[in-house]
Amino acid sequence: MRKILSVLLAVMMMTAAVPACFGEEETPDVSWIPGMTAPSVSEEMKARGQVVTTILTEPFYEGVTDEDTAGEALTSVMEQLGADESTQVMLDSVYETEGLTYYIYRQIVGDVVVEGAAAKLIVDEDGTAICAIGSLVAGLDIQIPEEKELTEEQAESIVKSSCEMDGARIQKGMTHQAVVEIDSDRRLVWVVYTDNPVAGLDVGYMAHYVSDQGEYLGLNPMAVPYSTNEETNSISELVFQGMEPDVWSGDVTLFDGTTRPLTVPVMKDAEGNRYLGDVQRKIVCADYAQWENESNLEMRVEKDGRFDDGELLIYESIIRVWDFYNMIGWEGADGKGTPILLEMDLVDENGDPIHNAYYGGQTGGFQTFAFNRDERDGETLDIIGHEFTHCVTTTISVEAPYLNDCGAINEALSDIMGNLMEEMLDASDDPEWLIGEAAKNPAQILRCMSDPHLYHQPEYVWDNYYVPAVSVGTQENDQGGVHMNSSLLNLIAWRLHEAGMAPEDEFDYFMNVILTMTGTVAYPDLAVLLPWCLKQVKMDEFMESLTAAIEETGIGEILPTRIPEGYALTGLMVPEELEDEAGELQLVFIGGDGIEETQQYFFSADDRLGAFVGLLPAGLYCAQLVLEKQDRVWMLQDAGWTEAEGGLSGEDFPEPVFHEYGAEEFYELSDVMQ
Repeated sequence: MRKILSVLLAVMMMTAAVPACFGEEETPDVSWIPGMTAPSVSEEMKARGQVVTTILTEPFYEGVTDEDTAGEALTSVMEQLGADESTQVMLDSVYETEGLTYYIYRQIVGDVVVEGAAAKLIVDEDGTAICAIGSLVAGLDIQIPEEKELTEEQAESIVKSSCEMDGARIQKGMTHQAVVEIDSDRRLVWVVYTDNPVAGLDVGYMAHYVSDQGEYLGLNPMAVPYSTNEETNSISELVFQGMEPDVWSGDVTLFDGTTRPLTVPVMKDAEGNRYLGDVQRKIVCADYAQWENESNLEMRVEKDGRFDDGELLIYESIIRVWDFYNMIGWEGADGKGTPILLEMDLVDENGDPIHNAYYGGQTGGFQTFAFNRDERDGETLDIIGHEFTHCVTTTISVEAPYLNDCGAINEALSDIMGNLMEEMLDASDDPEWLIGEAAKNPAQILRCMSDPHLYHQPEYVWDNYYVPAVSVGTQENDQGGVHMNSSLLNLIAWRLHEAGMAPEDEFDYFMNVILTMTGTVAYPDLAVLLPWCLKQVKMDEFMESLTAAIEETGIGEILPTRIPEGYALTGLMVPEELEDEAGELQLVFIGGDGIEETQQYFFSADDRLGAFVGLLPAGLYCAQLVLEKQDRVWMLQDAGWTEAEGGLSGEDFPEPVFHEYGAEEFYELSDVMQ
């Protein structure tokens, strides 16, 4: 497999109207979604200030030998990547594989980073720039004042008093200024990180935004915090000092009640106490609550010759995954050998188990992973590999947003790599590519990569279970479908497996995909990158299967290209006067012959389209727009939208108007969308 060497650099460089149901003839007098082609969608997104990724996959520059000439190569295509004369970038890191070098850049304004904006340059062994990827923001007219109006401490104090997240704790030493998109506008803000107290959300941090004038602006989940500050109070380097390597052996009881022998490395102090940790690999196990609540590293110590069986199994699986990545030259979880902290007994503020496992980012000098005591994740090497790969992916991709396609691709890559490692290490006999099946507990199975519908995931874009891109991620919308829409890339990986690609080759291929991506790569971008990466790893014999899988899943399209049988495709623009509230709006279709009918379908606005687009089973429906946080609701009538007096609880609703959705014949969508 491909060897990987990681070299972290910090070098500043260069300044451089259709019917409601497509096919219906009569429509209310309202604004329905107009036809758009995919390129016009991208242009519309750019016009709204959103980051749109541009990919160049043909060789364009020769003679790249070092960081300076790499900068010259990138400068030559900056305009094509969406930059202008004011765009500045800095070199963030460089990764080398056998024959390829990856230069990763962050966009900056002065000495301040632009959140989520990055570029990547890929150079072959002959020094030719063969690919460039840009997720850059042009036209940034932002001045960085010489003296800050607000201090770091004041920003943290505002977050502490303003945010509504009970139990969230400020992460000291990480606060910094950045240029961030707030309500479709780029602003200079303070970024303050807290831990993530939301159970069920697979990220360890929340990024809170505060204006330089002291206004609390909101928050976003973040897997790996970016900070311009040096991390403080790190104890990770002290943990292993004075420890001697040792070995623990014994029998452990599995979830199904059977036992098996287990031998793992442990570490021993001068008094002879043995701890669940590995001096060589720099892995240590400690209590979740003590670390998260008290910043106290309460290491797992041997008692009466025993450690907890579940924690032993988690620890063993982490070591197996660590060794697997190490075989290809990737040291530790982040490629830099940073010590790893396994936070055991994941609980809420009441001490009750949080039924989840997640990668918690870097804190206190550790890359952290959290696990609960009820679910035997140690028996599911695919889940352990999944969480470990989150660190790999987010390290390389530069501050990937945990939202929409970006988050779904991140989740899928973790599923894919975890499942492939499980197969190669003979950790499970899994012909269906399930996630979590090795615990032999049906309740612990999360997904089926070969048949997404089994676990209510989409098989293609705008399938029944597809979640549209959202402007505001919530637990209810799964951050824009990060776990739901991950099935699209998972299914592509399964199709390559079906076509005969060996697990080690598929792991090599998707590692190349991870190295090539930037954090803002969306599914249409991936439709370009996947075939390009296949050529780079010289597996062209699978190109036909890959192309067919991309077409099957529809990831190259933003707009629907097909719909399930028996469903109607609906499209409705967000009313202009409510565009600022689009992230909180819900379009509700109520089925049946009266307003009391309980069959309801909820749509969120697709942030890329500025419109509600979704699928309805054939039937008779009336439509509502709901803005719950303002207690407002509108009914769609023949003359347009009418607001109900008294809000959601009011009894004086306008008369509902029902329309038939789901005609047997539709216009070809390609005709409608032109």
